[in-house]
Amino acid sequence: MPTQVLNTGSADFASSTANTATTSYLIPRTLLPQVVNAVRKKLILRGLAARVFGPSSIPGRALVIPMQSEIDSNTAMAVDQIGEGSEFPLTQSQFENITLTPVKYGARVGVTKEMMEDGIVDLISYHAELAGYEFADNEEALIVAQLSAAATASSNTVANGNANLPISDITEAMQQLEEKNYTPSHMIVGAEVANDLRLIDSFNEANKTGTTSAVTHRLIGTIYGMNVLVSNNVSSLLAYVIDRNHAFVIAEKRPLTVERYTDYARDTGFLVVSQRFTTRYWRAEATSEITTI
Repeated sequence: MPTQVLNTGSADFASSTANTATTSYLIPRTLLPQVVNAVRKKLILRGLAARVFGPSSIPGRALVIPMQSEIDSNTAMAVDQIGEGSEFPLTQSQFENITLTPVKYGARVGVTKEMMEDGIVDLISYHAELAGYEFADNEEALIVAQLSAAATASSNTVANGNANLPISDITEAMQQLEEKNYTPSHMIVGAEVANDLRLIDSFNEANKTGTTSAVTHRLIGTIYGMNVLVSNNVSSLLAYVIDRNHAFVIAEKRPLTVERYTDYARDTGFLVVSQRFTTRYWRAEATSEITTI
């Protein structure tokens, strides 16, 4: 009987001198049935809105909010001393309006039927979840832009040439709010400002900066009664002191909406995510911006 010779160079057999590099094609690989997400920002600012106006509050395209003008010597209702038999002086308060017009934001994802049939990962569900995060991140960036606009409009700004944030900057920002009858409730800081705060001896004690809140809230402690939050949507060198009851509002004509449809001509399923949303500072004087270097 003739001797059978094995073809050791074929794809079916490993060479007797093979190593892990040459035989890697023989090693089965497993794809996990879920995607490992990238590291994400902690999003916290929506919860600080003074008011969130939903679809039922916006019957038309825009929402107009009548507000009493800031009380000063020209707009306050006058209270006068009146002599006996004298006529009551005529007085009335002043009002102004702000208009909130929601803007439509959207995204669309297409997944072929083959991808849905052959893939281990449910790409449709994955992108629906991812859209929720990305739209929330967009919201937070828009809120931060309004905090900056409020500080500019009110001239509530604190800046100096210090490399580190001094306590005097914090107290000055608080004073800017308090002088106008607001109560500083939160301090929202960028990453570098957060580091400066952690290095201030006055706040290093656990009973001053410690917190039992969940780390996802990004609460790093309290300073002078204000909750201090870190947001990576805030520039690392900036901080905002706000009165959350008056700082900004949100108008949402269409909450985050996820819809699916199929294009049978392309044999592809689509996911459409949309939202009609806007945010605006409510009282500009309720926000102060601190700039460091």
